[in-house]
Amino acid sequence: MIQLLIDLLTPIFTSMGVSTTDVQTYVNMLSGYIYTIIGLLAVAIIVMMAAHFLVKKGTRHVVRWSAGLAWALAVAIIANIMCFGPLYNNLSPIMNTRAQVSEETIQNSKAVIKEVGEEGMVLLENNGVLPLTDTTNLNVFGWASTNLIFGGTGSGSSDNSASVGILQSLTDAGISYNKEITDMYTEYSPTRNLGGNVVSVTYTDWSLPEPPVEYYTDELMANAQKFSDTAMIVISRSGGEGQDLPTDMNAIIHGT
Repeated sequence: MIQLLIDLLTPIFTSMGVSTTDVQTYVNMLSGYIYTIIGLLAVAIIVMMAAHFLVKKGTRHVVRWSAGLAWALAVAIIANIMCFGPLYNNLSPIMNTRAQVSEETIQNSKAVIKEVGEEGMVLLENNGVLPLTDTTNLNVFGWASTNLIFGGTGSGSSDNSASVGILQSLTDAGISYNKEITDMYTEYSPTRNLGGNVVSVTYTDWSLPEPPVEYYTDELMANAQKFSDTAMIVISRSGGEGQDLPTDMNAIIHGT
């Protein structure tokens, strides 16, 4: 039930700029309230159905309306509890202030973010291989090249709907990449979450889903050699709040 609700809400909230991870996190966090609402709905339906057999004709509609109104009131109360409870820190800026950010401030913020990003990037020169100059064909290895990570989980998440991946960047720069390798990665797994695992601050799959060696067939590697003598390897791993590092060193020491 919770996963179904996540699947229904994710497209709605991601279109508003909310990350998939945050949608999953909050739905899981509110699961107790959600199950309570569903349970009360079941009780209201049972009362409505029982009225047909236990209440005199002419007054059944009163019982049914009362059950429906009682459920609606319960939903309103639970919604208020959620708003002023677990969701308060998120909703309080919306409910308690009318402050607005000017367009000038928004543009200045974007300019600073762009400047910080450009200054934070590092290009390593490897015996003159980088930056690429005469190379027009490139073998791009690493499953993450097809599923680049633009941000972490929780507070480290970001709206990457407008982000440009490595493969598109190469195309924009006039460099062709080996599509046979890329197709192998996408066929192996089109998404990062292998096995349909739920991803949230609590339930993140931190595995590195690289294809095993048998996927790199002799034919694939021979074709790659013919395509280009230059290769790039992409390795990418997500990070998050207290989940990407061990919190129990005793368990690590004893291998449990």
